[in-house]
Amino acid sequence: MARQQREAGRLAERARIARDLHDTLAQEIAGSRMLLQAAERDWERRPEAAGRQAGRQAGRQVRVVTEALGNHLAQTRGIIQDLTPPVLAEDGLESALRDLCARTDTTAGTPRISFRTEHDACPLPTEHAVALLRVTQGLLANACEHASAHHVQVTLVYGEEGAAAVEVHDDGTGFDPGAVRSAGDCRGFGLGGARERLVALGGSLAVDSAPGRGTRVRASLRDPAHGVLRIPVSAR
Repeated sequence: MARQQREAGRLAERARIARDLHDTLAQEIAGSRMLLQAAERDWERRPEAAGRQAGRQAGRQVRVVTEALGNHLAQTRGIIQDLTPPVLAEDGLESALRDLCARTDTTAGTPRISFRTEHDACPLPTEHAVALLRVTQGLLANACEHASAHHVQVTLVYGEEGAAAVEVHDDGTGFDPGAVRSAGDCRGFGLGGARERLVALGGSLAVDSAPGRGTRVRASLRDPAHGVLRIPVSAR
C-alpha cells in the first residue's frame, strides 16, 4: 500500500508538471512559432518597392517573439525551481526554510515571521525536503492570507533516523478543522492537498486549531528505510 501511495504521488506530480507545461510553455511556444512563420512569409512575399515596410513589419514580429522567448525562459526556470529549488539543492532544507521565512517576512501586510530549528540536523531524502518546503510554503501563505495573525512561528524539527517535521504556528483567528473537513471545503487553506502530498511519502499532517486561539499545523515525514517515525515533540 505504501508503494502504491508513493507511485500515486509520483503520477500526480507528473500530471501537474504536464499541465504546467501544456498551459504555459507549449501554448506560448506555439504562438511564437506562428509569429516567426509570419515574419518569414513577409520577407519572402514583399515586393521590392515595399521592402522597407515589410522589413519593419518583420522586425516588429521578431521583437515580439524575442520578448516572448524571455518569458518562456523565466517560466521554464520557475518549473525547474518547483522541482528542486536551487537553495534547497545547494544548502539544504534548513537554509531553504530560513530564506522562505525571511522573504515572506519582508512582504508588506504580512505578520511577523520567525524561524527556528530543534535538535541536531540529519540528512533527508531530496523528495522529502522538497515536499516539506512546498507544504510549508502553502501553510505560511494560509497563515498570512487567512489567519489575521500578528506572529507566525515556523519550526523545523529534526528527529531520529532521517525523520523531520515542520510546524507552522500562528496567533490568528483559528478555525474548526472538523467543520472544514465535514463540509468538504478547505476554504483556500489547501490542507487536503498538503495532506495527500505527505501521505504519498509515508508522512502525515496534524492540525490543531479552534476559533479564537490560533492554528498549529505539523507536517511530518520519515525516512522510508525505517518503519517508525521518531520526532521529539516541540516545546510548547
